[in-house]
Amino acid sequence: MNVGDYVRTKEGIIDKVIIDYNGHCANPNCNCKHISCVYNYYDEDTIVKSSPNIIDLIEVGDYVNGYKVDFIQNNEVIFNGNHPKKINMFAEDIESILTHEQLASIEYKVRD
Repeated sequence: MNVGDYVRTKEGIIDKVIIDYNGHCANPNCNCKHISCVYNYYDEDTIVKSSPNIIDLIEVGDYVNGYKVDFIQNNEVIFNGNHPKKINMFAEDIESILTHEQLASIEYKVRD
């Protein structure tokens, strides 16, 4: 991971790296390497994906700009679902991402 890369955590959080400590924590009781990002810092073992291209972190089931991702092809996010035609989205078009892990963590199920 490099400064400027995007990361996706096990919890589905997407963030941008601002400082890479290139080693261990300053706390002598900690053996983790930390990645400092815009909104938080994360232990390296909680990162599941990293890339300089945010589109690489998007998965099927995530919501991008309010649309559910049906599949990803050739670095394009493609929405089919309930839309009358296919919509392709490129990295420069992305304004917001709600990951499927984040959605599951706030979901209230009335029935199983």
